[in-house]
Amino acid sequence: MIDERYVHRFQQKGWTPADLDADVVLSSTFDDEELELWFPDRELAVATEYGASGIVPCDTPVYRDDPQSFRVETIRTYAETLADVIPQFRDHGIEPIPLVKGETPYERDICYEVFDHYGIDRVAYYCAQYFSYGNRFPDLLRRLQEIAIEYEPDDILAIGLQSENLLPQLPPAVSGAAGQRWLRVTDVGSEPAAVAVRQYEQWAASIHSALQIGQAPLDAYFPVRGWS
Repeated sequence: MIDERYVHRFQQKGWTPADLDADVVLSSTFDDEELELWFPDRELAVATEYGASGIVPCDTPVYRDDPQSFRVETIRTYAETLADVIPQFRDHGIEPIPLVKGETPYERDICYEVFDHYGIDRVAYYCAQYFSYGNRFPDLLRRLQEIAIEYEPDDILAIGLQSENLLPQLPPAVSGAAGQRWLRVTDVGSEPAAVAVRQYEQWAASIHSALQIGQAPLDAYFPVRGWS
């Protein structure tokens, strides 16, 4: 996974998905100020030109400290944008992996309605904010459990969490982890592409193993029907 804003750097170095022999997923999860420049048409054009296999599109800032009415309005706008762009990405052979947004079940259900309509079975959740000011991993764990129960996606992509110590604790639906750690592990930018790919594959194997080990079934989290 790479940020959409860095695609041009990869292109300049000749690091296309074909050159890297890898499926590349683009992400719109970056600074709010820059997000204003990444309208859906630009995202589609960059993803298509680069040959991305998937994309986490149209990130929209939603903060728990915002008034709920403002969050709901923002999430509705986000959902409407997704409804417009999901078919467009699919028409170009690019899998959309939309972010789940919302602090309450009602807010998240706005996203789920769009996901249901388009048969989305793989979703993403941005985890980095749970570690920006202290360690709120228990809150993150609870949120991922809620999403797994509420929507029952086949896969959840955790963005901003690549700790081999924490990944085994996540719900079984979390099948992928993305973040910036791979950049440090692979020495992208200082090593030839073939070396970077080899280093990435070795590191990715440890992440895959962490995702497969120790995940508890969901009924271990919510043994009683009607949880709230």
